[in-house]
Amino acid sequence: MAYAASVTLTHIGGRDHKLVIQESEAGAATEATITGLPNKGIVTAQLATKSSGTAATIAPILVTAAGSALAVQTVVQATASADQSNQADPPAQYHVENGTLYHRSVCNAGADNVITTVYLIRAGW
Repeated sequence: MAYAASVTLTHIGGRDHKLVIQESEAGAATEATITGLPNKGIVTAQLATKSSGTAATIAPILVTAAGSALAVQTVVQATASADQSNQADPPAQYHVENGTLYHRSVCNAGADNVITTVYLIRAGW
């Protein structure tokens, strides 16, 4: 089976958005494209859960360029783990011209991982 990701962006009121990414067959470098985001925003929280697969840990990141080796935009976790619950303090800012970011779960093993990641995003700075 091949990597697949479904991305749901929901406006939850005011400037706030909830981004849910559900991945199957995720691996170290698999990447989901997220469109429709505010061009400028802050990531206030990141939650991720690996429900099955070979990986022992994940370390999710958002980047501004596809295939980027650099975490141009990231919510940093203290340690990679099977579950993540991170609040950005201060919130992580991003700016993109086209409202597109790229998400990677950065699994430490396998290409068979099922992961759900949630980002809370506030439009503007």
